Amino acid sequence: MRSLQRLLLSALAVTVLTQCATRPDLQTDPAREKRLSSLGYEPLRLKKTKGDARYSGYFRVNGKEVHLLIDSGANSTDLNYDLARICGITPEKSVKVVSRGALGRPVTSWVGLGALGAGNVTATPFPFMLAPPSKRNTATSRYDGQLGIDALNGLGSLVDLRVGTLWIPGPRAGNTHREGITALGKQDGLGLHLLPLERAGRLPHLLVECRYENHLLTWVVDTGAEVTVMASESADRLGIPSVASRSKIIDASGDRASVRSAVLHNLLFGRLLVHEFQVAVTPLGPIRRTFKDRSGRPVDGIIGMDFLEKSSALLDTASRMLYLGSSP
Repeated sequence: MRSLQRLLLSALAVTVLTQCATRPDLQTDPAREKRLSSLGYEPLRLKKTKGDARYSGYFRVNGKEVHLLIDSGANSTDLNYDLARICGITPEKSVKVVSRGALGRPVTSWVGLGALGAGNVTATPFPFMLAPPSKRNTATSRYDGQLGIDALNGLGSLVDLRVGTLWIPGPRAGNTHREGITALGKQDGLGLHLLPLERAGRLPHLLVECRYENHLLTWVVDTGAEVTVMASESADRLGIPSVASRSKIIDASGDRASVRSAVLHNLLFGRLLVHEFQVAVTPLGPIRRTFKDRSGRPVDGIIGMDFLEKSSALLDTASRMLYLGSSP
């Protein structure tokens, strides 16, 4: 059997330490919406499941509606194995895919080809990762699967994490061609701050940088994580104190880990100064061994939905750009 080794930063969910409830004053962003509409983009409204700070949406797999988590921290689009069979997708058993949850446990999946529909766009043949059924409660078990960075890139989509909208290029968009959809590229009017993102080495996952005192920190941008998690290895190195917490994190394999809580002050993301930044702290050995920045240095943690939502983030994975703040 051929084996395709795939390392996956799975979604993290925090059961107690969830800081980003939907704010009633952030339901629309007319300036951003107007700008995206002028670029030929069309909105697909997302939702939040009760008790979950992350966004999900309804998509089509071979014409059947499925409920997928929006997960920029996953390099593939995963689909429940039994549901995939119902949708007419046959797993290719000759290709074994080995992924790992954020806490390190391996998960074996297979590849199955089908059609993925989002709004007015359909991608076919599209490769889904099909994992065998699990009786464990995981970070994605309440969904039919997850929409990973491969689909976000392929659709040329932008995720507005302020209001919960997936923007997909329509037929009028300049980056929609007969051959397919290309990255939108840098645009004005989508935010007050623009942060360039870099790939984690040869992996498709995206990293964002910030300055803390005289130190450079790098974070994986993960819409599948409810809160921001800092590696205890980095917190110890920088002398950042933390306090005990009753919270635990759970990853896509179902593993759980205890976390502590810490507050960082005066982080600089580009020109955006964050005066106070609360993070969960836990060992992230498997992630640090896998994800490195352009200098080969292990990442310091995961930027989750608490930061992305509160900073009015618009994520363009295909262009490797993160817009922060609402346009005036």
